[in-house]
Amino acid sequence: MNNFKILSDTSCDLPKEMAEKYDIGLVSFNITFDGGATYLKECIDITSDELCERMLGKDVFPKTSLPSVMDYTDAFRPHLIDGRDVFCVCLSSKFSGSYQSAVNAATMLLEEFPERKIKVVDSLLATFLQGLLVLDVAKYREEGKGVDEIFDLVESYKSDGFAYLTVDTLEYLQKGGRIGKTAALAGGILNIKPIILLEHGALSPHSKARGRKKALSEVVELTSAFLKGKEDEYRAWVLSSGFEEDAIAMADLAKEKGVMAEGIGKIGATITVHAGLGVAGIVVLRNRP
Repeated sequence: MNNFKILSDTSCDLPKEMAEKYDIGLVSFNITFDGGATYLKECIDITSDELCERMLGKDVFPKTSLPSVMDYTDAFRPHLIDGRDVFCVCLSSKFSGSYQSAVNAATMLLEEFPERKIKVVDSLLATFLQGLLVLDVAKYREEGKGVDEIFDLVESYKSDGFAYLTVDTLEYLQKGGRIGKTAALAGGILNIKPIILLEHGALSPHSKARGRKKALSEVVELTSAFLKGKEDEYRAWVLSSGFEEDAIAMADLAKEKGVMAEGIGKIGATITVHAGLGVAGIVVLRNRP
């Protein structure tokens, strides 16, 4: 009943050792530093640490491209041939076409393997929020649940998660067209750090803080206020890209506020490329039913 393969795109930001422990396959996003002349596959050709190293202190603005239908076909097919079903969790469709690529691949392959099942979930999540959902699928599999039951379960609570994030520089958001050049320039001069809310599959501006330290503190305060009295219903992780000391400081501050983070994770290419180094935040997801 539980003989199926779990896959996700690399936007889930699962560490390699964690993915291997739970037998989770990863389908890579692609990163280019030269406008598309060459692409590097995330987690294969380039790691999160290597990406940060290439961006640190340099005028470098990489771009990402989503996994193709062929990428998903190649990832799904070997398991179908082996007689296993497939369960795939994708980055929010509001961010990327990765989910649609996986759906298209599943549709084609089910014509070839009509006896098999392929479940594709639009997580409506990103970074390690998505990763937490993927880990839940693995734990359900360990309990002997099948793909149909697990699909219904994750659909029932996947939207009950959020993240408060802040960025160290507005330059990457401006380069990506997410804020105007004037706003980015003014924010830089005034040392304004935006607080961004990831919820219901989309990013939206929430508030602002003056200075990095204040922004990190505000992220903790917002998370603590939401979780007050509901700490046992949710789990939280602290995340950062490039500046691990900020993540450690946030975890310590969160603990003082009653938010016990389960761990500290690294934000991968999908958000780092678009928001730059120094992204830091806390992700929260409801406990699985």
